[in-house]
Amino acid sequence: MGGKDIICKKTDRQESYVNSVGRNERCPCGSGAKYKKCCLLRRRRQPVSALPPWVVNSRRKLYQFEKYATNVFGLPRLLGSLRDRRHNPNYSTFDVTNALVHAALLRRPSINATEGDLKQADFQKLIGRKPKPGVKVFSAEVISSVLDTLELNAIRNGIEDVMWMAERNKVFREGSYGTLRCVALDGWETFCSYDRHCCHCLTREVSVKNPATGEIDKRTQYYHRYVVAMLVGPVLDVVLDLEPVLNAEARRDLGEDAHHEGELTAAHRLISRLHQNYATFIDALVLDALYANGPIMTKLDECKYGAFIVLKKDDNEPLKEALALWEGQGPCARFYDDNNKEHVEVWDVDDINTLDTYKGKVRVIRAVITKQDGTRKTWCIGIVGDRARKIGRRTAIKTIRARWHLENTGFCQWVKYWNLGRVYRHTSNAIQAILLLWMLVFNLLQFFVYRRLKRKRKPKDPCDTIISIVAEMFRDVGSIPEQLPWVELLDTS
Repeated sequence: MGGKDIICKKTDRQESYVNSVGRNERCPCGSGAKYKKCCLLRRRRQPVSALPPWVVNSRRKLYQFEKYATNVFGLPRLLGSLRDRRHNPNYSTFDVTNALVHAALLRRPSINATEGDLKQADFQKLIGRKPKPGVKVFSAEVISSVLDTLELNAIRNGIEDVMWMAERNKVFREGSYGTLRCVALDGWETFCSYDRHCCHCLTREVSVKNPATGEIDKRTQYYHRYVVAMLVGPVLDVVLDLEPVLNAEARRDLGEDAHHEGELTAAHRLISRLHQNYATFIDALVLDALYANGPIMTKLDECKYGAFIVLKKDDNEPLKEALALWEGQGPCARFYDDNNKEHVEVWDVDDINTLDTYKGKVRVIRAVITKQDGTRKTWCIGIVGDRARKIGRRTAIKTIRARWHLENTGFCQWVKYWNLGRVYRHTSNAIQAILLLWMLVFNLLQFFVYRRLKRKRKPKDPCDTIISIVAEMFRDVGSIPEQLPWVELLDTS
């Protein structure tokens, strides 16, 4: 992929070698495939005979998920590839991450709640242990130790493997909008506190009213912030990666200026890693107004990515130039959106080149949307990149509004239903490990519900929603007749 090192894993999971080949060259394993990690992916997708008949032939949602995640995405081997930095551990990384993945699937609210589940015979069978009711498989301290030392890049590789397998199964062949695969990028603050903090917390001064005196006091607030990349579409929204915003101490350790960095600096790193890992799998990014600046646009040009960027400030280029060109002119197009029941008026101008920090051309679209109740909303969109600038006006408006999928399907749901507004373990590595593992499960669940079960994005029956399916899975835990053969699934060649 674009000259990147391609890892081709052969018969033994431990054996690997690196070959620098291009995206359009054949894999050196002799399989004839073009995609990276093709040998690993081909081995993972082979049917696993170790699954018992009561899983293979069942129509229970939990069993169907286990079968789908194992046979299609090779979940046992994916978890078996994760490593941590503990010395001579009593419990394997696979056992702990397997328990965490199922805790994420069942949306357990904390490590202590998962520790309680580890005493239950049904959950013990679910993670492949011989049931011993009342006896913990391992403690919360073991889980915390693994999270503190888990290798984050290994989890990122697992998310990447799942995405490539979905691509090989033609999940994304039609693109997101207008044949373009679009990735929304935005900052997300997972939690904040005035008391709990770690050495990697960001800090800010907040004005708080003192209930005793009524005066306004300044208090230090601690928080963590991440930039998240989500592939958005009409049906599927899946996470590709996330990057932490570093505080002054973390930057000092890296030999950089000892100041808190901003979201844009972390976004630059994330865009570079997305290009390194996914290359031309991504066509365009969908960004909010913070990213409407020349350095970001230049970075995207270097990566051969287009972008749809919200423009808000009338006195900033290129929107200022576009407004001057539109002055006194009526809309160039009008249409009625049957799906959203909206009237849309559009102004459109291309080939704007007024930014000193960006040498490319910018297309600017203004859409005034009138709803049935008479309320009006205006969207101003800056579009860069050759392919993105050629997209139709209706599609451009749909694409920029799809940025809210990251807010609604992502951030809001993760806090409300996935319990990610809580602090499972307050260290920098543990927080990122939890987020990445939960994102991995989130992606698998999206594929399972919308691809395997073929559910609609907005089902008429409330029993067809993801919430009800997860609740059904939770009930299915009590029906497991015997321990799942995770060891056999992990070792099957």
